[in-house]
Amino acid sequence: MKNPIKDTEEILSLARSSGAAVAGVADLLLLKDLPTFGGVLLKDFRYAISVAVPLPNIAVERISLEDPGILYAHAYHSANALIDSITLKLSGWIAEKGFSTLVIPASLRVDILKELGHASHKAFACAAGVGWIGRNGLLVNPVYGPRVRLGTVLTDMPLKPGKPLKNQCGKCRLCVDSCPSGALKYSEFESYPSSREEIFEHQKCATRLNKFKEMFAQKPYQAAYAAPVCGICIKVCPVGRSRPSL
Repeated sequence: MKNPIKDTEEILSLARSSGAAVAGVADLLLLKDLPTFGGVLLKDFRYAISVAVPLPNIAVERISLEDPGILYAHAYHSANALIDSITLKLSGWIAEKGFSTLVIPASLRVDILKELGHASHKAFACAAGVGWIGRNGLLVNPVYGPRVRLGTVLTDMPLKPGKPLKNQCGKCRLCVDSCPSGALKYSEFESYPSSREEIFEHQKCATRLNKFKEMFAQKPYQAAYAAPVCGICIKVCPVGRSRPSL
């Protein structure tokens, strides 16, 4: 017999015991117009499970304009690997129950030129009540701020979804004013911008991210952690800065 409440409690508990700091369920009816890529079709599923793994505060605080730091790049890689491990575990649990499931990897591009993944982890997390979309275009959790990496599992398993949070950025524009590449544009959207272009020029950001990825890649002892990272808009966000360092 199906028990959406019990199954939701179990799968979110599994996510947390596996390493997620935050996890929630999104009702995909809230995201019926969300664009997807690489063959992912939301109509095949009913819910999305969003998981968030925090980045170490100390590594984020050491980010500078000239160098995000190898500790931050390492944390980025490690968090993505942990997320993929968690989401695969959740997917396996769902499959054992006899339901369809699909993992959307933590950080995998299907369109390099447009910097697009299979679907927006931030949109799923926002719909699940894991956080809200900030002025920097990132998911902002009430406790961890934007200092998280996200992963998603899609499923047709009956679950109890969470409720989206209200945007709590107010009039703050620290991320917009601090962006070194000028990629962020201030917008007064309430819950979600009408498009990515409303708040973000992806090519400006991508140029800076790829610059640092190449910088790490050129150092043999750091090449394994080469990643397209910058982190300034994450560092300056006041939400999450006061939590205890990991």
